[in-house]
Amino acid sequence: MKKIMLGLLMLVGFYSIAQETEFTFTTEKGMTDFIVTPVVSKTAPEIYKKVIEWLQINYKNPNEVILSTIENEYIRFEGVSDISKLKSKYQIEISIKDGKYKFDLISLQVYVGPNQMGTPVGWNNYYVNFNTNSTKESRENMYKNDGSYKSWCKNTSEIPVFFNELNKSLSESIVSTVIKSDGW
Repeated sequence: MKKIMLGLLMLVGFYSIAQETEFTFTTEKGMTDFIVTPVVSKTAPEIYKKVIEWLQINYKNPNEVILSTIENEYIRFEGVSDISKLKSKYQIEISIKDGKYKFDLISLQVYVGPNQMGTPVGWNNYYVNFNTNSTKESRENMYKNDGSYKSWCKNTSEIPVFFNELNKSLSESIVSTVIKSDGW
């Protein structure tokens, strides 16, 4: 009996510390807070160096997008992109450990231009509407009675896809071993 109880406790403990590997969005839970990506046989310094290289290659002004770093441990950066036709600005923190990194979406804003409804023009916080810290009622307010998204948040389902693709690009860059050649 003790072995069965110990086994059940271990199983419950395993599932409670399981970490997400992809961003998802549901009305009940909102969007995944962060994801953890394993990087087999890479040390924290190797991962850190590859993240910096990825930022330098993929962002037009890498020195401007990198907001903060702690060497071999942490990088915070900001990007601007069109996420499903919405001009969006986001901040991401990458926390690094040997063999893995945490990809954490800290903020997401969308640019709202002048409109007839009186919405303030400029960057508006979008992430607060659907992350896990928001209320279920605020997430439910994103839907029409027929279950489809209201017009102001019709692109919500594309947000996790965008950040999963961004993380995939980073992950592939970290594990790749490009041999540099002078014969270009």
